[in-house]
Amino acid sequence: MNTHHQGGGRWAGQDRQDWQQHYPPYSEQQQQEYEGYDQQAQAYYGQQQTYGDQQGYGQQAYIPQQPTAAQQQYTTPPQHRYQPPPDEYADAEYYVPQYTVLEPEPEPEPDPGYVLPEVPVSSWSVDNSRSAWISRGALVLILLVQAGLSYRLDGSAFAQEAKFLMSDGQLSGLVAQFGLSGVRALSLAWALGATALLFGATRMLFNSRAGLAAAAMYSVLESTAFTGRYASPHSLSLFLLAAALWLLARTRQASPAAVLLAAPFAALAPFAAYSAALYLPTMTVLAVLTAYRFRGAGAFVRGALFAAATGALCVVGVQLVGSPTGWNAHGTDSPLQLLKDSAQWGGVVLLVAVIGAVGYIRRARMGEMPWAEGDAPGAVRRSLLGLTMCATALLAPLYQAWLGNGSSLHIHIGFGLLFAVPMAGLGVSRMMGAHFRYPQIGIMIYVAALVIGMAQTRELYRPPDSARVIGALREVVDTKGDYLTDDPEISAYYLRAQTRPAQWHQAERGEALAAAVKKGTYDAIVLRTATVPDTLRGNEDYRLLAVLQASGKSAGQETYRIWVKR
Repeated sequence: MNTHHQGGGRWAGQDRQDWQQHYPPYSEQQQQEYEGYDQQAQAYYGQQQTYGDQQGYGQQAYIPQQPTAAQQQYTTPPQHRYQPPPDEYADAEYYVPQYTVLEPEPEPEPDPGYVLPEVPVSSWSVDNSRSAWISRGALVLILLVQAGLSYRLDGSAFAQEAKFLMSDGQLSGLVAQFGLSGVRALSLAWALGATALLFGATRMLFNSRAGLAAAAMYSVLESTAFTGRYASPHSLSLFLLAAALWLLARTRQASPAAVLLAAPFAALAPFAAYSAALYLPTMTVLAVLTAYRFRGAGAFVRGALFAAATGALCVVGVQLVGSPTGWNAHGTDSPLQLLKDSAQWGGVVLLVAVIGAVGYIRRARMGEMPWAEGDAPGAVRRSLLGLTMCATALLAPLYQAWLGNGSSLHIHIGFGLLFAVPMAGLGVSRMMGAHFRYPQIGIMIYVAALVIGMAQTRELYRPPDSARVIGALREVVDTKGDYLTDDPEISAYYLRAQTRPAQWHQAERGEALAAAVKKGTYDAIVLRTATVPDTLRGNEDYRLLAVLQASGKSAGQETYRIWVKR
């Protein structure tokens, strides 16, 4: 055995001194440098061991190995290689340093300079200033179309228009000074106001898109265009109902006592047009349904307050001005024909309203924002609201069909559609889809309603062609005679400067006409008839003054014949 490998005899003696002379001890600076290298080596091999602790490709942990002889020969000079005694370092383990892996700190993000605002779930889900101005601009366009459809209608006065202007009522006396054209312009203003209020009520109940669709459909209805050019209080009654509906929607989240603001408008509506009385129960139900989501059981208190206040005001009105006339007049018209006509005048809107009600019952949220958060109306409330609004459109047709009286049914049907149109606007909004995905559907419905409304209005708005008749009568009437005519109101209105209203009498047919002619008490007789009555044919007491055929827009009406006393 080499003495170099013995218990350290030579290493402890002369050899050690020789080695120290050959390799002198480190200086303090060298010692610090070597310690720095040692720390770097520990950090590097510590990192390698960290990776080795993880499972490798063979699903086995990494086990540190002793360096091979070649590695030792490469790292240590062979002539000065140190080999520790086997009995002292044979079972020694490698040193594993303790360390902690620190996550690198994230680098600061650069300043973007501009931050995009949060995008709402739908452009129609909030009422900001931009969407409000867009809605107002679209509403103005809708009202311009409605005004154009009404203003294109023209002609002499209807019998009911002349009767309204010649009556002794306070309202007619107030507006009669404006003349026929002035009162028709006032009716158009009331009709436009009703459409604007309808938009506001629908917007608060649903959203702006449904409100615009409802206003668009209502503006082109036959009843809307007709009423806007009809000198009568019907348009005022519609305006009052629309104002009451708007106030019901406006005060739905307020105290139940706030509903009293809507009561005067609802109570005044039947005194302007008796058909408005049919819709007071509907408004009482809506007073409850519009507030139930926010007030719960308190909504029934709101409905009771509205019903009591409206009923009390109606009683006071009856005591002051009397009960409205004509609301229970029976007639001989066919009920089936009246229902058929009603379907033609309002069937399209009612069908779309039913579609909107079904869609509203199936899904509470609007189609353009199904993911919106927050409370939503319950299925029962949605069902009752849809049923109430759609069924209201049937009140006037069913009631007048039961009476057998079709008088002004083409106007009265618009009162019920005022309540059904919000659901129709919701139906159009749902069918167009989220973010106007299918705008062609809404356009098709609007164009169809527009064309139907224009055709029906032109057919129904046919006032008597009385201009030439009035011109001929001016030469034969005075303040002393009595006159028999089919249109006493029209003659009394246009000839009010030459005659008094009491001088004009309603002509009848059959034996009543024969008896009047036989007595000879009338100085002039004006009839609209296709043939000459037998009583006046060859009569010695009367001579035929003029035969006036209808012309222009009134073509197809019966011929006017004027007889004067010899």
